Amino acid sequence: MVDKLNPRHTALIIVDMQNDFCSESGLMAKKGKDVSGMGRLTQDIQSLVEACNDKGIPTFYTQQIYDRTKLNDLQNEQYDLDGKLVTCDIAGDGYKFYGFNPPTDRIYPKYNYNVFSNTRLVDDLSAADIKTLVITGVSTQICVETAIRSGFDLGYKIVVPSDLVATTSKDPTTQQRTLSLVSKTYGVVSDLEEVMRIIESY
Repeated sequence: MVDKLNPRHTALIIVDMQNDFCSESGLMAKKGKDVSGMGRLTQDIQSLVEACNDKGIPTFYTQQIYDRTKLNDLQNEQYDLDGKLVTCDIAGDGYKFYGFNPPTDRIYPKYNYNVFSNTRLVDDLSAADIKTLVITGVSTQICVETAIRSGFDLGYKIVVPSDLVATTSKDPTTQQRTLSLVSKTYGVVSDLEEVMRIIESY
């Protein structure tokens, strides 16, 4: 994995670390989901951000947003008729970042689950000659997994630190299912300690 994490071709992706998913006052917490580990997750991701900054590895922050004006007719119909859960509504605070204050030019809004639907992110990764994505954030089985699958399909090498992704799912197998998919098909499962050690060795 050492070659995969060469700082010249590596980027850190932080997926949807936002109030609705992470905060004790956010939507997931209000629905009875356990967000008690999100503070530690934020601290650990921030440690990796700092290590990446030291080595010139760029960090990109994705931001889930619910804004009806940005949805197509089919998406609006799904929300209205199928009872889809509305998270990160632009009208409230749920869409705002939790524990992070990213530079505005490193924020990539998205209006669906796929981080690569924001074409500016695709363009910026290409401009930086990125070949490996270290993917972190929430929720593991939804937007994180979508980023993993889509990034792989676009040709990126994928590294997922198992302790830097999280879910509020009450199913204890949810996290491991995604990590198993990564190990079998999409990339490498690592952890914060190993990723930090490799990055700092350059």
